[in-house]
Amino acid sequence: MTVLKINEDDFDAAVDIAAALLKNGGTMVYPTDTVYGIGADAASPEAVGKIRAIKGIGDKKPMSVMVSDLNMIDYFCETGVWEDIILRKYLPGPYTFILKKARDIPASDTGTLGVRIPDSQFCQALCMKFGRPIVTTSANPTAQAPPTRFEDVDKRVLGAVDLSIDGGQTKYGAASTVIDLVERRMLRQNDREWIGLVDLPER
Repeated sequence: MTVLKINEDDFDAAVDIAAALLKNGGTMVYPTDTVYGIGADAASPEAVGKIRAIKGIGDKKPMSVMVSDLNMIDYFCETGVWEDIILRKYLPGPYTFILKKARDIPASDTGTLGVRIPDSQFCQALCMKFGRPIVTTSANPTAQAPPTRFEDVDKRVLGAVDLSIDGGQTKYGAASTVIDLVERRMLRQNDREWIGLVDLPER
């Protein structure tokens, strides 16, 4: 198991190594702003299949992706004025937004896609360097609590990926709030208070 620890001295090297791994179809454990995730090229059926095997989930269960910026969201998803206002206001941040897909992507076999821009310098730099969406699903076997510290990541998960990145404690220490902008409803809200997006307007 290869482990990289992020610090100021090797930040750029960690980004370069992780991006190269993803381009070669590899899998990794990495810190987001919310929890530790398992990542791979969201546009590669083979890489997505590896993550499904690690997580123990079926082919039909959709997985969310993280992207570099709003332009990448616009490329892969359908958005209108209202969606753009919400996305610009709350991203980057500890939110996952469900949108209609504009293009097929192996990470989700449904008509929608969960997208994130984490409030994380590492995640944003990695997404920019890689240039494509990256799977962002919590680094835990199904039914276990998502880890917010590297030392809490399940050893079986660490042993199954090609690279693990230790970024210490995550910024928010809880899973992202999930908001469906297609059905306009909250799917998951964290215990802490979140500003806004409580009353979503009806269509």
